[in-house]
Amino acid sequence: MNGLNRALLVLTGIVGLLSVGILLLGVYDVPQLTQYTDQWQTQDWYIYTILTIGIFLAVIFLIMLMTGLVARPKPKRYTIQTGEGRITVSKETIKKSVYESLKQFQGLRTPNVSVDIDSKRERVRVFIDCAVFNRERLPTLGKDIQTHVKERIESLMEVPVADVTLNIHDTKLKTSERVI
Repeated sequence: MNGLNRALLVLTGIVGLLSVGILLLGVYDVPQLTQYTDQWQTQDWYIYTILTIGIFLAVIFLIMLMTGLVARPKPKRYTIQTGEGRITVSKETIKKSVYESLKQFQGLRTPNVSVDIDSKRERVRVFIDCAVFNRERLPTLGKDIQTHVKERIESLMEVPVADVTLNIHDTKLKTSERVI
C-alpha cells in the first residue's frame, strides 16, 4: 500500500470518527454536553458541517464501492480470441517455457521466474531473478538471456512479450547455492 492510500485511509478514518461523534452527540442526550449541543444545533455552521461530512463520506464510500465492484484480479491465463474459438495459455506454461530456455545458459543458479499478464494491452512481462557463477561479460550474458527468453516465448507461445527484466545477483552473497 503506497503513502497516498495510507493518507487517504487515515483522513477518512479521522473524519468518519469525528462525524460519528458529532452525530451521536446530536442524537443522544449527554447531561454534561447538552447545553453545548443545543447551542451547536442552533448555529448555521453545525448544519453545514454535518452536510459536508456526510457528502464527503458518501463520496468516499461510493468510490470504495465502485472500486470493489469494478476491480478484477490479475488474470492467470493469457487469452487469444480466434475465429474458431478461444485459446488460453496459463502463467505456469509461460513460466515453464522460460525455465526451459534458461537451461542452455551455463553458470545460472537458482532462477526465480515470475510472469505478469497484461490483458488490456495483450502482452506479457517476464521477471527473472538468478545467480551467475560466471562473472565475466555479465551485461552481454544478461542481454543474451533477455533476447533468448523473449524470442523463445514469442515463437513457442505466440504471446507478445513486452519486456524481460533480469536481476543478476552474486553467488557469494548466498551461501546455500553450491555447484555439484
